[in-house]
Amino acid sequence: MKSITCALVLGLGLLIAAPRVLAHEITIKGTVAGIEAARIQVKTGEESKGQQPTWFAIDPKTKIMRGKQALSLSDAKIAVGEPVILVVFHESNVPLKTLEIHLPARPSR
Repeated sequence: MKSITCALVLGLGLLIAAPRVLAHEITIKGTVAGIEAARIQVKTGEESKGQQPTWFAIDPKTKIMRGKQALSLSDAKIAVGEPVILVVFHESNVPLKTLEIHLPARPSR
């Protein structure tokens, strides 16, 4: 009886934890290929011949960092061709969610 109870508790724990294991953050490194109000396109260099770079959704909760400074999308002035690092939340059967966009600091004038 004790072993059956332990097995049931362990099985229930695995069922609860499994979705969390499948859902995780991934880092995308590349250059900005396109930018719009609600999405950013990143060229990673891993695209197959003829394949377009991937678009990643941006929402108001997406944290945008230029150097060490947090900025709004409009203040960040993201330019095509500049290096970018995205932190994206990946969960199976759910669209990718961009959590953070990291851009290099602009040289001071």
